[in-house]
Amino acid sequence: MPVANVNGCGFYYEQSGKGSDLVFIHGEIHGMEYWDQQVAEFSKNHRCTIYNRRGHAKTEWTDYGFSLVNQTRDLELLFEKLDIRQPVIIGLAFGTTIAAYYAIRNPAKVRALVLGAWSEMHDALEYFGRWEQYTLQAAHLLEREGRDAFIDLLREQGGRTIYKVIPVDSPVREKVIQMFASHPLGEYQRGMLEFALSVPDMVSDFRKLDIPVLGVCGADDPYPDRPEVLRGMANFREAPQIPGAGRFANWEKPAEFNAVIGAFLQSLP
Repeated sequence: MPVANVNGCGFYYEQSGKGSDLVFIHGEIHGMEYWDQQVAEFSKNHRCTIYNRRGHAKTEWTDYGFSLVNQTRDLELLFEKLDIRQPVIIGLAFGTTIAAYYAIRNPAKVRALVLGAWSEMHDALEYFGRWEQYTLQAAHLLEREGRDAFIDLLREQGGRTIYKVIPVDSPVREKVIQMFASHPLGEYQRGMLEFALSVPDMVSDFRKLDIPVLGVCGADDPYPDRPEVLRGMANFREAPQIPGAGRFANWEKPAEFNAVIGAFLQSLP
């Protein structure tokens, strides 16, 4: 199992293909498994890197380091360790927040960004408020009754009363549930809450960047992108919403998602 030891943590990662670098960053209590269709497609012409973030399954557990600043440092050191240069960074949900903050800190080191379901970047405190309620329930259930009971709860209530981004009527529903339930207890107790609470108002700094940025969102996402937030940003555009997809357009509609990303990659200088 490939592990990169940086910044006090052992990160599980996978790389495929050759060529210019694409790096995929998953969201909170998500996982790198939902990039499988993107890696299969884009590794034909690029070197694709996926990893599980700090606090998430397969990556080493630490009792610290969940802030946006430190998880961006994780990414910076992973790039050094894996010799990743001038990547196109493709993030989803809170993965977009890390991607955007990395670009703010390292604008000359980023070729372009793809932000999938990026409302967390401007609504982090709203997510914290929802998570505070959900994760209290999740952590208590995991601690008292175990992971199987948590999975049963997600099957019954996921997408309805808890973690509303879980698709209710979708062929990937069970995969999403298994992914949501796969992480260490500490991630639900505090990791994701510490991360969400650490996100500053970064829109004004992000809007000053002059690198190509593409926003992508499923038409059924319960918390859709608001591209007007980035109005006036040079080289930003929001793709048309992907029909029949929610938060996980890359998993639910991979052909459509890949077509949007492929066209964007071909447009880059």
